[in-house]
Amino acid sequence: MKIDRLIGILSILLQKDTVTAPELAERFEVPLTVAGSFSFCIMRQRERAGGSSSFLYYAPKGESWRIIEPYYLIFRWSSWYVWGWCRLRKDFRLFKLNRMEELRPSERTFDKRLVPLPDLSNERIFPGGIHVKALFDAGCKWRLVEEFGAGCFQEQPDGRLLFSADYTDEENLLTWLLSFRDRVELLEPEELREKIRMELER
Repeated sequence: MKIDRLIGILSILLQKDTVTAPELAERFEVPLTVAGSFSFCIMRQRERAGGSSSFLYYAPKGESWRIIEPYYLIFRWSSWYVWGWCRLRKDFRLFKLNRMEELRPSERTFDKRLVPLPDLSNERIFPGGIHVKALFDAGCKWRLVEEFGAGCFQEQPDGRLLFSADYTDEENLLTWLLSFRDRVELLEPEELREKIRMELER
């Protein structure tokens, strides 16, 4: 969806207490199926009235049904998240919007809690464990900046980019590196170089 359209939608949601998906679809000339993705923004307005929401959430360990008391809508790491009290885990949790399905507002109400702000530091959310060093072609700069920020690499005399970061999940790291094809050379860790070689052979 175009950024100007998204900004317009957010502007309306900030000004009005309630708005329906069909209204947004008509105003911004998008199909109603696309407008279905506005459901969470509408839920954000319901939070003021103390309404909880239930939804199906997809996580690395599997999917589960969640009921949360939503408090904040957050844009971080190029994605949207909701910060709320999870009744299943009995704690505050950060949920990624594009992993939420079958979202529906609940008629159950809740008393507003004293809400701590989420710790959104990379170290807190992605605790690391795998120290990565890799050389990228200069043409990959835009993607590294978008995904990790401008401080994640050092430009080398030959124009290549020496990337350094701590990664949490080995499988995701391999998938990410392979998406660059021959535009990246992994330097460390050595054992992952061997795994990538095996993946390429397969």
